[in-house]
Amino acid sequence: LAPRWRPPHIGRPAVGQTHCHQHAVLGDAAERRLRTEAGLTGELSGGCCGLAGNFGFERGHYEVSKACAEEQLLPSVRGAGEDAVVLADGFSCRTQLEQLAGVRGRHLAEVLAEGIAARGSGSARDQSPGDR
Repeated sequence: LAPRWRPPHIGRPAVGQTHCHQHAVLGDAAERRLRTEAGLTGELSGGCCGLAGNFGFERGHYEVSKACAEEQLLPSVRGAGEDAVVLADGFSCRTQLEQLAGVRGRHLAEVLAEGIAARGSGSARDQSPGDR
């Protein structure tokens, strides 16, 4: 993080997951710090969305893909409150959430950008940075 920059205060629960590739290669420590500083509470699920690029779209893989999503991601999103922000960094993860749960996942950067814009026009909490 930039030493003096502070993210906007969102002050909402968050559910979703870190993209598998990001988790494996870069880790999610920086994003966890950002979520904490922004007041996004809760832990993201550690499972896989199951789409894995085009894997879930390939013939014969649908049931496996769906079962992976049902391990952790989909139950955590379904069990979240209406005010929860659904975070999903990867395109595959967002696609899987939309198609299997009817929920739009958001990248953390999108949520923070809306919070920054809201700083000048009132409370970030009033700006509804998560679509549910």
